[in-house]
Amino acid sequence: MKKDEIKSLLMSMRSAENESIINYLLGEIDMMDDHSIEEAANKVGNNESSLREFFTRKIAEVQERNTHEEHKPINEMFTYGISGGCVHLHLPGDLHRMLSEKGFSGTMDTVNLYLLDAIDKINNSRNLGRFQGQDSIYMISPILLGREMKFLDGLDFETHSYRKGKLSDKDFISNNPEASLAVSIFGDDKNIGTAKIGFDKINSKEWQEKKKQAISKFASKGITLDSDSVSR
Repeated sequence: MKKDEIKSLLMSMRSAENESIINYLLGEIDMMDDHSIEEAANKVGNNESSLREFFTRKIAEVQERNTHEEHKPINEMFTYGISGGCVHLHLPGDLHRMLSEKGFSGTMDTVNLYLLDAIDKINNSRNLGRFQGQDSIYMISPILLGREMKFLDGLDFETHSYRKGKLSDKDFISNNPEASLAVSIFGDDKNIGTAKIGFDKINSKEWQEKKKQAISKFASKGITLDSDSVSR
């Protein structure tokens, strides 16, 4: 395939989550001469299927590396990192103790309350000049399923779920960079959920009102940000 054809293929794989990586790869290709392009393409199989698989793998590797860069705490439960144009919020991975103490309902409500607190803190920092260049908050986790998805949908997050059967489908993975990222981080034996919301949405009057209503509902159950008083 010629340089223009390879660039067109790469651009067809662009998504909100991988845009900065795609742009970087396009720049790298632009700097290569035709002979170098041909040699590189021949190494991975000079056809659309092989090149798509190669780029999908390369994008996932960069995303995984970015995702697993230093995570900084934002509150007692959540950490964050930066990847491309997103602030990645990392959900707590081990909730077994909380589940045993508070049950499923109390645990999910607690996680969601601390999620709203994390979003507030990130958004406030952004309004003060931090996180410039990032336009959204993104999460990916096996925890983002069922009730959690329903809560996030109600707060206008853009959500997707990937069943482990699909994550075992090589054709599906090769055509879906986000699913490829999920597999690279969590493997293909778990159901994975993703959620994304833009700062423009977070800063809207409507969203802020939804947030206040959710916090008020948690408070009515005795769930607050004071860890000593968080209860089911």
